[in-house]
Amino acid sequence: MSRTLTMPFRAAAAALALTAAAGVHAQETGADTAGATEPTRPKEPLPLWEIGLVGIAAYQPAYPGSDQDFGRLRILPFGIYRGSLLRVDGKGIGLRALQTPRWEWDVSASGSFGSSANKVDARHGMPSIGTLAEIGPAVRINLGDLLDPRREPRLTQLEIPLRAVFDVSHRFDHEGWTFEPRLSHTAWTGQGFSLVVSASTLFGDRTLNHLYYGVDAPYATADRPAYGAKAGLIATRLNASLRHRISPTLRMQYFAQLETVRGAANEASPLVRSRQDAGIGVSLIWGAWHSAEAGVE
Repeated sequence: MSRTLTMPFRAAAAALALTAAAGVHAQETGADTAGATEPTRPKEPLPLWEIGLVGIAAYQPAYPGSDQDFGRLRILPFGIYRGSLLRVDGKGIGLRALQTPRWEWDVSASGSFGSSANKVDARHGMPSIGTLAEIGPAVRINLGDLLDPRREPRLTQLEIPLRAVFDVSHRFDHEGWTFEPRLSHTAWTGQGFSLVVSASTLFGDRTLNHLYYGVDAPYATADRPAYGAKAGLIATRLNASLRHRISPTLRMQYFAQLETVRGAANEASPLVRSRQDAGIGVSLIWGAWHSAEAGVE
């Protein structure tokens, strides 16, 4: 596997990816993070920078296609910067000079917390799936005003990201690539609240798909024959998140996800034990340290 990235860059990528993941889901996330830390129509200006903690509690499948669900609780550090030229937040890293009302170019991040093979019956005796961090370029197309000319364009977005995947639990090994086009729509906004719904399709290359669904010969059993995974569709997802801005530096998010692996490239893998599943969770984002100066939203 490739190990060409330097450790400082890898560490920065992991921190950004896990921050983005913690704002949404604990497992192979995919839920839209645009506005997860900045709900629509805030009462007060948000600070220029924030450093704090994000806690997430979720009950989700071990991996797409697993028939076992697990509760997960994590607390992670995060950082946000809302400068006039540079923006770093739950969406990723972006230069405002590259943004237009219609287009946004970013470095996008996501992530997923691992699952121990000893706790997943289908993978018993196999290597565990580690904590994965994803980072790569993304383009976002703002479509809100196409539905209603009076509507803010960013309230409906098509995101097209391509991300490299690294295993944070194992020397930041490169574990493949993901491609996950997503359409998100802010369906409702209130005083400090917003409801966002999204749909996405997650694709992986052969390396990543083999991590999830491949069974090498040494791990084959009578109930788990050897299987070579193929590149292609991993899962199709529907997500909903209710975001509550309690204060400029304290935000809460409730989320739910429906996921199916029907029609996926590796639906025939012996590690696929369920064709559809669901997950729920809540996250709390606290900007413990922040600037007095207001940032650009």
